Amino acid sequence: MDFRGQKLAERMYQVILVIAGIIAFLAGYLSGSFDTMSYIFTCGVIVAVILCVPDWNYFNQHPIKWLPIDEDHPDWETKYKPQMEAKGGAKGGKQESKKKR
Repeated sequence: MDFRGQKLAERMYQVILVIAGIIAFLAGYLSGSFDTMSYIFTCGVIVAVILCVPDWNYFNQHPIKWLPIDEDHPDWETKYKPQMEAKGGAKGGKQESKKKR
């Protein structure tokens, strides 16, 4: 989930809960039943959780492009270089990365 997706998910969750709360209050008030209000609000919470918690595709419309790992990183030799070599990515060392900048 990207940052805009997180903002969208939070806003959707808030709007759904407010709407569910208003509908639940009105239904509970008109029927005179606290149970009815509780059930309707619980259904609203369940709908909000289903729509907002999983990482749906519409939350990933603006993917983040991360910078490549630089050889100047303190953990380059021990951690990242073996991973890059396993993927076939670290060819040429520092000279190639300096040219890209």
